Amino acid sequence: MNTSSAQAGFAIEPLPEGAVFRIDRPDKLNALTRSVMLGLADCLDQLEARGQRLLVLTGTGERAFCAGTDLSELKGLDPEARLAKTAAARELLVRLSRSPLVSVAAINGLAFGGGLELAMACTLRIAAPNATMALPEVKLGLLPAYAGTQFLPALVGKSRALEIMITGRTLDSEESRSIGLIHRIAGPGTALLDQAVGFGREVVRWSPGAVSWIRRCVDAAGAQVTDAGLEVEEAAVRANFDSDDAREGVAAFLEKREPRFGRG
Repeated sequence: MNTSSAQAGFAIEPLPEGAVFRIDRPDKLNALTRSVMLGLADCLDQLEARGQRLLVLTGTGERAFCAGTDLSELKGLDPEARLAKTAAARELLVRLSRSPLVSVAAINGLAFGGGLELAMACTLRIAAPNATMALPEVKLGLLPAYAGTQFLPALVGKSRALEIMITGRTLDSEESRSIGLIHRIAGPGTALLDQAVGFGREVVRWSPGAVSWIRRCVDAAGAQVTDAGLEVEEAAVRANFDSDDAREGVAAFLEKREPRFGRG
């Protein structure tokens, strides 16, 4: 997979474990278009069909990861068409959040509106030190429409998410990390994209089944321990306990060697 098109507004660069999807519209702060969203959907289709495990998302340049929706595409659309366009984008981001792929957002600049929603849909997030994040839709008389009203509370808690969305204020990387919106801030000496790929590889080296079940268990967890969440964990343990990867992991530990997951 190696796709690049200035007209399409995105580029796809292959990795041994998957791909880098780069929004390539720096003159428009990498704003989302229908073409970009269709390209991302196709990229997901191909990676999942091949059983690959890693997808890194970033933007071209240093100014923006993604400034959100390209509002010029909404001109001339009637209300139903606008709603349909929004629903398709929301469905894509929810699909990304639930994909078996480990996705990493490499936030190389501002991530506003739909751009932050795209980053929140990823499994992991790493940001440049000067990156900024916001859901400023309220300033336009709108609200986050690509599942942002659901992603943000799940990441930072309801009270903090409400304050961020109804003020529309901008967060820097340090605050974003401190509240759990991002996982890491990129360190000096190595390119952000390289650090993002390395972050993903910290996960995809391990058992696909174990990673998948851990993600399901965490998704089922709430602010308090619940019987429903414990039932999900019990089901995960039962499904995982006698799997090929579980046997391989224990054998590798006892034999003092690196495990070879996903080969059974």
